[in-house]
Amino acid sequence: MPHCIHARHLLREHGYRVTPQRLMVLEVIRTADHHLTAEEIHSAMQERYPGVDLSTVYRALRLFVRLGLVEQRELGGGRRVYEWRTHPDHGHFLCERCGRLEHLEGALLEPLRLALERAHGYQVHRVEATVLGVCPACRNAS
Repeated sequence: MPHCIHARHLLREHGYRVTPQRLMVLEVIRTADHHLTAEEIHSAMQERYPGVDLSTVYRALRLFVRLGLVEQRELGGGRRVYEWRTHPDHGHFLCERCGRLEHLEGALLEPLRLALERAHGYQVHRVEATVLGVCPACRNAS
């Protein structure tokens, strides 16, 4: 499990303890097939750590975002979701009707990166974008 070894090393390197709860938060996110809210992560952890508090999950998430292990996405209305940060540059499409969140391939964002570098002289390290609209299912239901 290279992800676990990397996470342990990174935590120790920055002076943080490696706790079972922190590792479980990472494992839940890493194995998820979709973006998760803090509440969903907490719920998934309850079976193994029934006493873990939701505030523990939030603190771990803030730490992992700061360390670059996890990405946080703002979906509006105070809703945040989290995902494992192994994906290359990519974007998201958020349906404003049903809340569905889909990945957009990094190739779609490449022209934006190139334009920013060539036309404006920026040095781009990472491209993240969220596109808002209506998904095909909701469009067809109208």
